[in-house]
Amino acid sequence: MNKKAVISPRARKSAILNVLQEQLIDSQEALVFALKRMGITVTQATASRDLLEIGAHRGKDEDGVMRYLAPTQAPAPPTSQSNKLLISAVASGNLLVLRTPPGGAQLLAGSLDHARITTLIGTIAGDDTVLAIASTAQGGARLKEEIEVFLGSPRVKSSTRKQTSTQSRIKKKK
Repeated sequence: MNKKAVISPRARKSAILNVLQEQLIDSQEALVFALKRMGITVTQATASRDLLEIGAHRGKDEDGVMRYLAPTQAPAPPTSQSNKLLISAVASGNLLVLRTPPGGAQLLAGSLDHARITTLIGTIAGDDTVLAIASTAQGGARLKEEIEVFLGSPRVKSSTRKQTSTQSRIKKKK
């Protein structure tokens, strides 16, 4: 019978930090596999919890590669790339829909989730769209302003449209 050594949570988290600093870990599955090679068996749920507890997060490293970053590894500054990702923003109630170029939503959402924007509860990202949820019932517009400040970007295209001269003429005729 093969007995496995019991490892303390502190030692396991220390091993995770070492792995994150020495290897390119781009998923929780890759982390579980790397730990297994070291003789540490964990479930994906435990790895996920440990990553959260040590403050690791997904982001782009200095080479632009998406990976898990240890708390001491700083992601690329948000204004260097993230401000180029925001194409448009539309607020409705406590929701904010952010449009990005194809493939940009995950990066933008990750930057926002780690930005400590107080009015942001969280984000959900697809391929080119991020849904950001504000902490108050009508906080979408305020959240949009805070995200623009965070990104250092000029006002992006929003949902408010100016009337065209054709629209003005139609109203006058009625």
